[in-house]
Amino acid sequence: MQPFPASLFSGGPALRILDVAIRAQESRGELSLDAEIQRYIRTIHSDWVADWNCSVYAASGVLELAAGFVRTSSGPSDLPPDFRGKLERACGDMNPAEYLEMLAEIVRMLDRQVPLDYEELPMSGWEFRLAFPYLFGLDAILMDEGGREFSDHVRSVVTAEHPYCRAPASAYTTEAQRAMILFPGEDGLRGRLHWATRERLVELIDTVSDHMQREHS
Repeated sequence: MQPFPASLFSGGPALRILDVAIRAQESRGELSLDAEIQRYIRTIHSDWVADWNCSVYAASGVLELAAGFVRTSSGPSDLPPDFRGKLERACGDMNPAEYLEMLAEIVRMLDRQVPLDYEELPMSGWEFRLAFPYLFGLDAILMDEGGREFSDHVRSVVTAEHPYCRAPASAYTTEAQRAMILFPGEDGLRGRLHWATRERLVELIDTVSDHMQREHS
C-alpha cells in the first residue's frame, strides 16, 4: 500500500487552526489572528487529553508538513477538498505553502508565551462551546422543556441513560465545578447561559451527586 500523507489533513489540528485563521480574517477586523490562535492554544492546554493526543507544538509541525506537501506536490489540488477549500479562504493572495509556514511560526511563537487568562482575553463563543459542551446542551433542553423545577430537569437528563449514566453525570458536574472556579462570581456563566448562576451550578452538582449516592453507591 502506498503512503498517502495528504490523509493527515483530512481532520485534526491543521484544519482547526485554519478555522481559527478564517474566523479572524472574515471578522472584518473584529478579531485578531494572534488572539484567536491564543484561544486555540489555551483550549488545548486546558484539556490534558487534547494536549496528550496532539500538543500545540505538534500541531505547528503538522502545518509545516502540509506546507512541504503543497510545495513539493502539484499544489493544493492534491490536498483533501475540505482542507484545500479552507486553505484557499485563509491564504487569499498569499502563496499557500508560505501561508502555512507563517501560521506554524505564529503558533510556535505564541505557545512560548505565558497563557492569557480570561480577564485578559475573554472566552469566545467557539471556545465556550468546547469548554462547556454539556452545559451548553442543557441550555437548549431548558429552553425547549420549561415549566419544571431545575433539579427535575437535571435528574431527567442525567438519569436518561441510567444505569449507564456515570459518563454524563461526571461530565455535567465537572463542567459546573470548572465554571465556578473560572467564573467565581454570583452570576457564574449567566452572561452565556441564562440559567447558569452560581446557585444553579451548585444545585446541578448537588442533584447529580445525590443521584449517584442513592442509585450507585
